Amino acid sequence: MNILGHKLSSLPKELVGMNCPIETVVNLLLLDSVDDVRVVGICGMGGIGKTTLTTALYGRISHRFDARCFIDDLRKIYNLDGLLGAQKQILHQTLGEEHLQIPNQYAATSLIQRRLRHLRALIIVDNVDKSEQLERLGVHREWLGAGSRIIIISRDEYILKKYGVDVVYKVPLLNWTNSLQLFSQKAFKLDHIISDYEELTYDILNYANGLPLALTVLGSSLFGRSISQWRSELAKLKVSPNKDIMDVLQLSLFELCETEQKIFLDIACFFNGREEDYVRNVLNCCGFHADIGLRVLVDNSLIHISDESKIEMHGLFEVLGKNIVHESSRKWSRLWLHEQFYNVVSNNMVK
Repeated sequence: MNILGHKLSSLPKELVGMNCPIETVVNLLLLDSVDDVRVVGICGMGGIGKTTLTTALYGRISHRFDARCFIDDLRKIYNLDGLLGAQKQILHQTLGEEHLQIPNQYAATSLIQRRLRHLRALIIVDNVDKSEQLERLGVHREWLGAGSRIIIISRDEYILKKYGVDVVYKVPLLNWTNSLQLFSQKAFKLDHIISDYEELTYDILNYANGLPLALTVLGSSLFGRSISQWRSELAKLKVSPNKDIMDVLQLSLFELCETEQKIFLDIACFFNGREEDYVRNVLNCCGFHADIGLRVLVDNSLIHISDESKIEMHGLFEVLGKNIVHESSRKWSRLWLHEQFYNVVSNNMVK
């Protein structure tokens, strides 16, 4: 495969809406420029398709390089095998030597530097959640041969900028047409809606709001179900969100400090769609240091500041935040429904 090359002439049918993002990243990589080493960062919210995009991209371009490596989950490798385990993967994939005797991290770093400096290498590192992981990994642009490319994938844009990427690509949500196609493939095994399900399908598309993970999970769970079962599932989602979707989204909160998590919950419960200055003033009055807190949420793709200077949070993150508050052991930490407020006040539970 390495000798013959394996460029994909077209993407698999199930990879909906990927052609444009792949072409965009290919253009950002400047593959025809062979005199320098270029580093591209890819970020976006959980479930948006960062790994799917990069996997398809790897199949598209990897044949153009002398050596290639795809670390598909750096966070997991660090937790299981430590830094040395990740470095051994790089050496094995790029050099094809499986049983290298590497006694320590210094030896691994030195070997990466010596062996890759004369090769045009493609190195992709996915699911980076701490900047220290990259700094200690030993993959630096000055240690790779001319024409090499490094692609770093992370939910946190700040990690990418701190590493020194040349450009960051933010993976977009699917548009309505692509959302409809992806959902229909999962729910009907077709590229279009079955007529009797049209209204219910639109309700689900509005709920998923272009997030591929949600469209895939919900579509797959509804395949072969009757219309009454679809209505029942939609009603259930309003009070009990899908666990598979929520588990993926909640990973984005793990690296936030307590104050940043509180800001996230406040926005989910009260401030989605409100003016940035208003929200910042309220949060600062609560002692939440909103200037840095809001910036961290933006970097982690948890919120977005619109051109109208309004804070926008994806609807499923809002669902996640409200669900966290509901399940919290500290009852009534936040109230946003009239009936809840009435119950608290009428039962003298104001504290």
